[in-house]
Amino acid sequence: MDAKKNIITYEELRKMLIACADRIIRCEAYLTQIDSRIGDGDHGIGMRTGMTAAKRVLAADRDDRDIYAMMAEMSGEMERTMGGASGMIFSSLFSGNAKGHAPASEMTATEFAAYMESGLHNVISIGHAELGDKTMVDAFAPAVDAMKHHTGSFGEMILAAEKAAHEGMEKTKDQIAKFGRAKSLMERTLGFQDSGATSVWLIFLQMADEITGRTTPDPVAEEETFEQKVVSKKIINDPNAVVAEEAEGFLAAFGKEIEAVPGVNGFVRKNIPEGKTALLIGGGSGHEPMFGFFLGDHLADAAANGNVFASPSPETVYQTAKAAAKGGGMIFLYGNYAGDNLNFDKAAAMLEEEGIHVRTVRVKDDVASAPRERMDDRRGIAGDVFAIKIAGAACAENDLEEAYRIACKARDNLYTIGVGLQGATIPGKTEPIFTLPAEEMEYGLGIHGEPGVRRTKMDTADHIVEELLDGILADSGIKEGDVVCTYINGLGSTTMMELMIMNRRLAQLLKEKKIRVHDMDVGSYVTTMEMAGASITLMKMDEELIRYYDMPCRSPYYNKNV
Repeated sequence: MDAKKNIITYEELRKMLIACADRIIRCEAYLTQIDSRIGDGDHGIGMRTGMTAAKRVLAADRDDRDIYAMMAEMSGEMERTMGGASGMIFSSLFSGNAKGHAPASEMTATEFAAYMESGLHNVISIGHAELGDKTMVDAFAPAVDAMKHHTGSFGEMILAAEKAAHEGMEKTKDQIAKFGRAKSLMERTLGFQDSGATSVWLIFLQMADEITGRTTPDPVAEEETFEQKVVSKKIINDPNAVVAEEAEGFLAAFGKEIEAVPGVNGFVRKNIPEGKTALLIGGGSGHEPMFGFFLGDHLADAAANGNVFASPSPETVYQTAKAAAKGGGMIFLYGNYAGDNLNFDKAAAMLEEEGIHVRTVRVKDDVASAPRERMDDRRGIAGDVFAIKIAGAACAENDLEEAYRIACKARDNLYTIGVGLQGATIPGKTEPIFTLPAEEMEYGLGIHGEPGVRRTKMDTADHIVEELLDGILADSGIKEGDVVCTYINGLGSTTMMELMIMNRRLAQLLKEKKIRVHDMDVGSYVTTMEMAGASITLMKMDEELIRYYDMPCRSPYYNKNV
């Protein structure tokens, strides 16, 4: 393309977008490494998935050669396949003002700038981030502003945008994260660039290369030293097929009572009673047996499953919910994460338009992830188990509004803190999301492997339990005379021996503090692949919660009083 031109044709734009997709796909490892430093390490995988989907759309030549239709279809396919917050956000970047726009086979520089500005408005409307929040907006907003002021030619405009995007990305190193899974780390996010802003810069970098004819080398992930390197092995086939192949194996074992939802990564119970208040749970894969293995009597009716550590797409949630809807309305229950919130909310809106009423319960039990005054910012971790147990029983006996009230009550009485000893590895990768020296552990880490709120010296099981319980009691106000249910959760590779040693000390401490235990559970229900570590969950009980907790339940991997 001639950089001095003021017009880009359908074919030139299609070629440029394919090149942008290829650049992101090539940079998957680089993006993953950046995200691993203050996030969960799945950004590169999500972007690769989305851009691979975009290429499928772009590879099909359209008879109408309509730029706006092509961009709208590309955006829709990215949203459908990516999952996570990135699916909604980056698909919105490319959706622009395509909806309802008159067909066109070319764009002027001014029109392209306006299209990108519409994409920015879409991103802000969905994610609510502003400049300085350490998100992709910090690269995208300055790039759009530069485009609007340099519309003399496409070459001038895109070069200015790439420069502005790069500067914006670099500024994120000096910002404290206010969105996403990194926000709980506060000052610990300083010095690290945002992965979403990095992806925006890479897209504009490739646009500049295409328009000017230059070839800029891809940034590459930093080499680890021998002392840091930890190699993980997994029994898998294609890393891109792990979720689908896992589903096949699961249904081979438990297909008598559970079936797949056609076309998406969803499970649904067979023979859900007509008129029942349905309970749909879900989230990223990699936490097995949570979420998909918790379908059964007095538990969940359906599970919408995303890619590894990525929330399911709105389409996955929508189709799974439709398969479970029996006329009694539906509760969505999932962990409080940005991607889940965006995607489940969109699916809920789609269902409401069809007359299927939805109530949402976001589990936010992670005491370490935010102070009490910011309860709505807390993450959902192992407390999901008790929330599903109560909500499932409530949905079996009550109408939508009453079941919703009870589920919220359970959610609001859940408190969890955990420690991590060694990071997990995403399928297809050889290095864990994070590594720790032998003498250190992460206090308050997230369930996707996000770094904890602080790094501390490795300690004995008794001292770990004492510190975790102290944190829960200080935050919750649980005191002498109160009744609780407790749960020690293993994060993947922690042995039952270790978990029982922790539970031994937990029982001693609660007895000393004269806090009555209604029930204790120990297991690995909410894992993070093969991560080493554990968490403690307490749920403050009353007579109503005890009634629903004690109701028998049965599922492939969680059973009570059966």
